[in-house]
Amino acid sequence: MRLPMLRIGELASRTGFTPKTLRYYEDIGLIRPHGRSESGYRLYDAPCVERLDLVRRAQALGMRLDDIRQILEISDEGRVPCGHVMTIVDRELARIASQMKKLRQLRAGLRGLRTRMADQLASGVVSPGQPCPCFRPGADE
Repeated sequence: MRLPMLRIGELASRTGFTPKTLRYYEDIGLIRPHGRSESGYRLYDAPCVERLDLVRRAQALGMRLDDIRQILEISDEGRVPCGHVMTIVDRELARIASQMKKLRQLRAGLRGLRTRMADQLASGVVSPGQPCPCFRPGADE
């Protein structure tokens, strides 16, 4: 069964994107209307719904809109975008590995701070009305 042509509000309802987002996606080249109605409304077809599904899935994997646009352009040119997708995935995996390393370092620092603070609280070094000793110079040593 062929889907009818959809106006932007109907496309938004069907895909879960707002009309404002869909207009933005059109501006940056992610989607294109199939045409316009006699009264000038943008009309979208079933392939546009499929493109927006791809956009949503790619975004859920952390891909940037520019990357998604490039993938769609490669497909629109009749080429297979898989090599390009693999390059993006490799870049994102490297970025995530770097973030995870930084997060592990942050977690270790916070655990150390918590241990020092618990020791200071237990020893009575902390005085009422004074700033938390964790923020004094040399507190993180």
